[in-house]
Amino acid sequence: MTETYEDRPRTGGDYEPLGAAQPAGQKENALRLRAGSATVEVAALAPDLFRVGAFFDGRPPEYASEAVAAPEGEPVPVSVHQRGEGLALSTPEAEARISLSPLRMSFADSSGRTFCADDPELGMGVVRGGSPAGDPVALYKRREEGERYFGCGERTSGLEKTGSYQVFWNVDPPAGHTAAFNNLYTSIPFLLSLRGGRAYGLLFDNTRRVEFDLAREDPARIRLGAEGGDIVYYVFCGPTPRRVLERYTWLTGRTPMPPLWALGNQQSRWSYADEEEVRRISRAFRERDIPCDVLYLDIDYMDGYRVFTWDRDRFPDPRGLISELGEEGFRVVAIVDPGVKVDENYPVYTEGRENGFYCLTPGGEEYRNAVWPGVCAFPDFTSARVREWWGGNHRALLDEGVSGVWCDMNEPSLFIPEHSTMPPDVVHPGDGRPRLHGEVHNTYGSLMARAAREGLLGLRPGERPFVITRAGYAGLQRHALQWTGDNSSWWEHLWMAMPQLQNLGLSGVAFCGVDVGGFFGDCDGELLARFTEFGVLQPFCRNHSAKGTVPQEPWAFGEPYESVCRKMIKLRYRLLPYLYTLFEECHRTGAPILRPLLFEFPEDETTYAADDEFMLGGALLAAPITRPGIEHRHVYLPEGTWFHFWSGERFEGPAHILAHAPLGEPALYARANAALPLGPEKSHTGERPAEDSLTLLIHAAEGSGSSALYEDEGDGFAYREGVYARREISCRRAGGRITVRLGEREGSYDPGRREVVLDVRGIRGARRATVNGEERPLRLGEGRVAVALEERPGETVVEIEAT
Repeated sequence: MTETYEDRPRTGGDYEPLGAAQPAGQKENALRLRAGSATVEVAALAPDLFRVGAFFDGRPPEYASEAVAAPEGEPVPVSVHQRGEGLALSTPEAEARISLSPLRMSFADSSGRTFCADDPELGMGVVRGGSPAGDPVALYKRREEGERYFGCGERTSGLEKTGSYQVFWNVDPPAGHTAAFNNLYTSIPFLLSLRGGRAYGLLFDNTRRVEFDLAREDPARIRLGAEGGDIVYYVFCGPTPRRVLERYTWLTGRTPMPPLWALGNQQSRWSYADEEEVRRISRAFRERDIPCDVLYLDIDYMDGYRVFTWDRDRFPDPRGLISELGEEGFRVVAIVDPGVKVDENYPVYTEGRENGFYCLTPGGEEYRNAVWPGVCAFPDFTSARVREWWGGNHRALLDEGVSGVWCDMNEPSLFIPEHSTMPPDVVHPGDGRPRLHGEVHNTYGSLMARAAREGLLGLRPGERPFVITRAGYAGLQRHALQWTGDNSSWWEHLWMAMPQLQNLGLSGVAFCGVDVGGFFGDCDGELLARFTEFGVLQPFCRNHSAKGTVPQEPWAFGEPYESVCRKMIKLRYRLLPYLYTLFEECHRTGAPILRPLLFEFPEDETTYAADDEFMLGGALLAAPITRPGIEHRHVYLPEGTWFHFWSGERFEGPAHILAHAPLGEPALYARANAALPLGPEKSHTGERPAEDSLTLLIHAAEGSGSSALYEDEGDGFAYREGVYARREISCRRAGGRITVRLGEREGSYDPGRREVVLDVRGIRGARRATVNGEERPLRLGEGRVAVALEERPGETVVEIEAT
């Protein structure tokens, strides 16, 4: 049947919470207990990370998971001691407290404050007779007064999820999904809790259909449940959102460094029908002076929608076309779907069939369903052999010059019935360990993306893979970026994009974006302009639209909209040094790139309701317009000093202000004393302008701030061997004295430029400036001063006497 939105639990039956437990041994950093027929373990995987497993009906503990990149954890000094009538497992930073009769767990920080506790009545347990697929399991946690919930991956509706019911079951929703559609393409059963500025996280690691009741039925507790399997969950102790995300991405994997070109503007459509249309689009970008790095080939480039083939009528010479585009600075990314056409004359299909690489029916026959090519078979990506085979098939694309892979339809989405997915009783043979699809459904997209990434690494070992996925599970950020699927050309979807991407970032998926302009339906000039104002600030910036809709390339609606899109896309290219620095921070620490205000200001509860504002890194606050025909909107500025990016007007937070945001000047605010590295304008990332300088834009105000600049070769993996350049940058203003310090360059990469321009704003003027004690000439402007600095590896200290 068609997958639809559900707002209440599907399972019935009788819930049986775990009762009394007895200790059953200790091994290094873990305690084992027995509670009836269940085995329960609690382990400290890091000083601020605990894992709890409950395995029912005599099943042995099993923690292998597609979500987890560091399953063994790290060496942790732990102590086990009696605590009342129970036990405690302590690390230097936190403590797991275990009550034995009945078995209940709670977690406390080093001060003894409890921050995450089982519901005393319900705890964790199993629902007997609740589902024909197996007994559902459930975990009940107590909700403290004032506790708020965020995260949950790709979601509709607002940023905060308190009081909601969340379903995790990957589907391809019908066109025009609204906030009433709960589950979408990706399932990340991860929860970020905030209360009084203190954060912790919960990952409920179960790849079946999962349900979260986040204090909807009972405001005093939450329920995390799944349709079968066992309970495995992780507690990330925090105490800040930054610490939670750092540890969460340590466990589930960090976003790999992308190639620099992947940060450029990207253009797609379903479909650019043939090579002449692709050439026409590429020429238009260059002739109209609109930067662009990537063009996409949707499903019509294939021969009858057969994956890893080319339609030689539409694209007679793909290698020549892609080479020609490369000379103009364009990369090409091609779509790949998991459905393999059943065709005895199609080598990809026959090779997969002969090797037993496809999913099976319960009776052992090849499972088939219809998608774009017609009747298809579907690879079993749970098998390492199948992933290796699938990854190697990308040679047919890479040999023609394709630079990246776009994994679509990988929920998997099926046509019979429309918008359905695989039945839960389909069999994945695996590598000798068969599993039912219902057990692994939510991982199918991640495993396909993993196969693509590993394939690209094998075929081009010296290049950073570029893989996009529509579907996935917790940890997908290790393999691919996520675009949020088929949105619509609606103002409502422009608004919805912001909390959607913020919650993805809070769930570890930092490299993400929505289709700029919307996919389904007809866009118009104003909507495209406003979408672009937002879109250029996404980590992934791509305009994409559906067959049968009006064109929506940046020039499609004429003036003034073309000029607005051009200005905004050029701004993105100027921001590339800043964006690249944010990607490296994300790769190193897990910090989101597009992040909610609460990530930077967790103690300010006003930020918890900031659905349609966000931070781009720590230096820029954006509040896009999301309604037609208006030029003003409310903006909340948290504590600190802020400067309007376009006018330089100064504001003191916390403050609610009315922002003027005409087309081409979205509400954008720079944080005081943060350095914003800006590059020159360029038509694509590979272009080297004659003046390839770097500008450090700083809005100075009383107080201090710190930031960073990261650079490397933009591709390849030499950065792992130290071939990179990272500087810490600080700015301090005390009265009329401004001190900017560029720390010593870390790493062996030489950026190859002669100078850096320090552009300091927020001042009336300046008397003098020194660089490492030597006086330097000033370039004065209205409210600003600029100082030219030589690019050098050592520390540089700039002192400015401001008026």
